[in-house]
Amino acid sequence: MYNRKLSTASMLLSVAVASFLVAGCAPMSEPGLAKVDESLIPVSNKMAQPLPDWQTFFADKRLQALLTTALDNNRDLRIAIARVAETRAQYGIARADRFPEVDLGVGATRSSTPGRVSPSGNRYDLTSGNMSLSLPSYELDLWGRVANLSEAALATFLATEANAKAVRLSLIGDIASTYYQALEAQSRLVLLNATKENRAAFLALVDNRVQVGLATQADKLQAQAVVDGLVRDIADLQRQQTLADNALSVLVGVPVTKLALPASLPLQQQADSEALKTDLPSTHLLQRPDVQAAELRLKASDANIEAARAAFLPRISLTASYGTASNDLNGLFANNSESWSFVPQITLPLFNAGRTQANLDVAAARQVVAVADYEKTLQNAFKDVADALSNRSSYRIQLTSQQAVLASQQQRLQISEQRYQQGAASYMEVLDAQRELQTAEQQLVQLTRALKVADVQVFKALGGGA
Repeated sequence: MYNRKLSTASMLLSVAVASFLVAGCAPMSEPGLAKVDESLIPVSNKMAQPLPDWQTFFADKRLQALLTTALDNNRDLRIAIARVAETRAQYGIARADRFPEVDLGVGATRSSTPGRVSPSGNRYDLTSGNMSLSLPSYELDLWGRVANLSEAALATFLATEANAKAVRLSLIGDIASTYYQALEAQSRLVLLNATKENRAAFLALVDNRVQVGLATQADKLQAQAVVDGLVRDIADLQRQQTLADNALSVLVGVPVTKLALPASLPLQQQADSEALKTDLPSTHLLQRPDVQAAELRLKASDANIEAARAAFLPRISLTASYGTASNDLNGLFANNSESWSFVPQITLPLFNAGRTQANLDVAAARQVVAVADYEKTLQNAFKDVADALSNRSSYRIQLTSQQAVLASQQQRLQISEQRYQQGAASYMEVLDAQRELQTAEQQLVQLTRALKVADVQVFKALGGGA
């Protein structure tokens, strides 16, 4: 028994020594590796602060209900979550390769050989059984090939998980923006319907003035044209609202009309990104899910390169089994029925027509792609924040100015109508004032919606709600 153990240890030592002797014998052309441009990586001494989640940022209960439903039913998000589960399972497969596999085998054989073909000339019957624990080919990961493949699979899984968060954040932003479009159409419809009623009343006034000779038939036709134009604009806004509702149904994953939703807040009272602190350190952008996903993909590419390098080195595998065997099933556990085997093996790639080098070149090329993707993602993150803040600042100025324009147009229309009723102005003056007021009202609602969408863009650009 002692000699058997000594010979086994000697065998292991011989395999290890041989592997070190031949390591590096296989030629390897080291590819040039790309490095991340450090000037693109945010650097700040400020402490990153958490951003509010979407439940806090979006106070509208109706919008919250739509978002909650979408997170359960949106098909794009389902696909992203399923891919997370897929890459998690793939990581489990890669991780399992780092551990030895142990199998239990139980078998029995019953055979009979006729006498005419038996060496002894007599019928030969054989009954045998065996039971063993076996270790299939297990690689001793001396160079880290299996470990790096496992690390790459883990980074890929985490990148897919971060990508799912990015899809989730994008979905939240798209639903909020589409919801604001529907609210804009609704608000503009309310204004147009009120304007139509007012213009219809004014049409009746013009008709009365025509009958008593204080106005012309042309004045009446112009007043009628204004009312008809409002009917046309109302129909167009109803179409836009229907399209917005249809888009919401696709994003939410179920028909919006079939949902029992609470009442909505007015467009002016929707989310305000003043709740978001825009003086956050630039390093906060590194917490954006798309940036995290790109960084993890880069980490996976680095690990794949290390695994491809290790493929040039000797691969040592162990195969072993230990159990019992007997010609009689009842003798499986008898004395001297022990059976075992131990087969260490070393494999060194000497010639495979450049396959190993090509695998390394592929890994290096993918690493260059991952570096460029990471740098581009960082650049887009800075651009998203700058654009969102610029849009919000500009729309605030425009909204304040438009409110002043609206107040002036309202006063102008009142004066024009009074002058017309007194016979001091033509109907064209009233018509022009009506048209300008209607335009000012519609533009105010449009700018309000644009500002709210800009608030959502700030929320998304900073990575909130992920």
